[in-house]
Order: sequence, then C-alpha cells, then structure tokens
Amino acid sequence: MSTIPSLTYFQGRGLGQFSRVLLHYLNVPFENITVTEISDALRATLPYGQLPLYRDGDFVISQSSTIARYIAKKHNFMGKTLEEEFLVDQIVTSIHSDIFSAFSNPNEEKIKAIYAKFFGSFEKKLQENGFLVGSSVTLADLYVYVGYDYIKFRGDSFFASELSDEKYPKIAELKKFFESNEGVAKYIKERPETKF
Repeated sequence: MSTIPSLTYFQGRGLGQFSRVLLHYLNVPFENITVTEISDALRATLPYGQLPLYRDGDFVISQSSTIARYIAKKHNFMGKTLEEEFLVDQIVTSIHSDIFSAFSNPNEEKIKAIYAKFFGSFEKKLQENGFLVGSSVTLADLYVYVGYDYIKFRGDSFFASELSDEKYPKIAELKKFFESNEGVAKYIKERPETKF
C-alpha cells in the first residue's frame, strides 16, 4: 500500500479539480490517478460507484467536496475556529449546491441572478476583509477561485461576460494569488488540455 495519498478521477478538471489544486497549493505529495472510464473492478471499490475517490492509507472517501474538506481539515486550512470552519463550509456548499447546479442546467436569467448573488457576495467580502473567512486564506478562497476559473473555462461567451475579471476584480486577484503559488503554477503548466 502506498504511503502517500491518492486521488482517482478522470483526466479532465471536473469535480476533481478542487482537490487537485488544493493538494498542489498545500504542497501535499499525492498520486494523481487518472482513468478514462469506471471499470467494473474500479466501481466495486467506490463507496457510491462514482469518482473522485481519495485514499489516505486505509481511509477511503468519495464526494468531491468531502474530499476537499478532509484534506483542508487535515492540513489546517479550514479556518482558525469552529465558527470559521462552518463559514468555510457554507461557501464550499454554495459553490456545489447553488452555483454548479445552475451551471449544469443553464437558464440565462437564473444563472445571471445566481452569479450576481453569490459571486457578488464573495467579491464584497474580499473587498471588505481581504479573505472570504477570517484573517487568512482558507479552503473557501480556493473554492471560489477554482469554481470561478472552471466556469469560465467551460462556459460560452455568456458565462464569460457574466464572470469577467472587470466585474469581479477581487476574485480575479484571488485567481492570480493561487496561480502564483509554485505548486499550483506547476500543476497548471503540466495539466493536460481537456474538454471538461
């Protein structure tokens, strides 16, 4: 059994992107296992028959946001207090439950309202505090960066105009901050070009 953790997901960014970027940002050595399909043998090892899957020794979990929370908690990246941890969790949940669900079922008016509501709130918090939660960078900041970047990567011209760096300059700064991290920069440079 490997002594370093492993993350199993498709080669594309998708929902595995949050944990991949997090692991690189935190400089956590891990095995990045990519697959082109979920074979029957692999499916038999998956708690819910789906990816991503994270192994840390004998501990195995799935669900993308749960994996990211586990990694962040283990490496002190969830905030400094219990209250901060739950505020981080609130933002992580909003990315998955509200923002990504709207992106995957596009209705222009609905998306416009959701993006204005959530990204507008994130932008305001960053303007006021410099960070989304507390007085230091946390998983919340990384999640907003990855979510913002992924939607722009996947979106058409409508999505791009709704999530412009001019409209959300503090989120654009957050993107620059994470992408200037040595581990994240190396990962982005070596990441394969994919459609999702």
